[in-house]
Amino acid sequence: MKAGRSGTGRARAAHAARTAVASGVRACAWNAGAAAALAISATLAAPLAAAPFDQTLSARPEHAGARQLEVAVDAMNDTLDVLDIRGDDPIYGGTNVGDYEGAHLRVGWQLSERWWVDAALWRREIEYRNETGSLNSWQLAAQYRFHDGGPTGTAWALRASAWGNRASELQKGSPTTLSGYTLDSVRIDSPRDRQWQLDLIGTRGGPEASISWYVGVQRSKVDYSSLSGTATAGDCPFDLSFGDSSTTLTQTAACRSGLGTIAAGTRFGVANTELGLDPRDALAYTATVLRAGVNGHKRWGDWHLRGGLGYEYFERDDSLEAAARRLSGVYESGNLSAVLELGYRFTPAITGFVRGTAWQHQLMGEVPFLYNAVTAKRSDRRYGVVSVGASIAF
Repeated sequence: MKAGRSGTGRARAAHAARTAVASGVRACAWNAGAAAALAISATLAAPLAAAPFDQTLSARPEHAGARQLEVAVDAMNDTLDVLDIRGDDPIYGGTNVGDYEGAHLRVGWQLSERWWVDAALWRREIEYRNETGSLNSWQLAAQYRFHDGGPTGTAWALRASAWGNRASELQKGSPTTLSGYTLDSVRIDSPRDRQWQLDLIGTRGGPEASISWYVGVQRSKVDYSSLSGTATAGDCPFDLSFGDSSTTLTQTAACRSGLGTIAAGTRFGVANTELGLDPRDALAYTATVLRAGVNGHKRWGDWHLRGGLGYEYFERDDSLEAAARRLSGVYESGNLSAVLELGYRFTPAITGFVRGTAWQHQLMGEVPFLYNAVTAKRSDRRYGVVSVGASIAF
């Protein structure tokens, strides 16, 4: 029966298509979400420099110069993966997934004896097979040393900071077949996160050798503008638009169903409750993060060595945790990070450095919007990044 022979015929054909498509979407809607995760995995497998620089916090940042400028390139590839962290990955080892090229700029300024402010910007590009994802990150911070401690005592400071990450879009444009349905593309528009952070920092020692520690709390908000994609149910191609309560499917070309031909432009709405899908629970959430860490610094002539450890505990929305356990089968609430830096002072004002940073569970705390209910199953991997640059005191 061809569409157009009668209103009843059109209705029956549309009903049959709706049933078939709803069934198909029921089977593949979370696959579309999984494809969203694959889109995000362009960044998930990639290393990024830590936005808050937590592992090197000090109550006496001016020991490196009352005004500071840091410029560095950040990268990861097979050549730089000297510890074979990525090479051992069971899925991404031997691929370009996670190859990273970027740079960051950081400036700091001692406003007065006890006040310090700093800001930083990152530009990052991450490879995922034949695609590249781009991210921008930022940070602003102010720090007040309320107790000096003298040359042999302990200095204490409070630091307030705001930082975040944003991408114009994350998408996977190559076909993905899941459960018999073809997902031609998936796209998340304007994924982003914003953080507000307060830290208490203690430092004992001077410019030649010191040890610092910190404890802090952070409030985080992860959000996005829209989630969309394309999928094929049977022979029928559709655009998918995921809303807060329902998903709209728009047929992009005429196709045959069991009862006739369905015209291009036909739209179907499927409640997210029928799909078992709530994008806002899976992709957007708020979190409270508790953090603590310790670092040390030692100088020998023109050489210096710095190392630090940090730990973060995430208390996210219950809806996100429940969705992650249902869809990924795993939920991570803690992340351990480590940093090691070797530097050489070429002149009294210019110091070159090589810095390595590693994470226990990917980038949960560095780029929070990368962690959601679907990507949780990919966030149990270790990763690292190498930064090479210079710091200038003036």
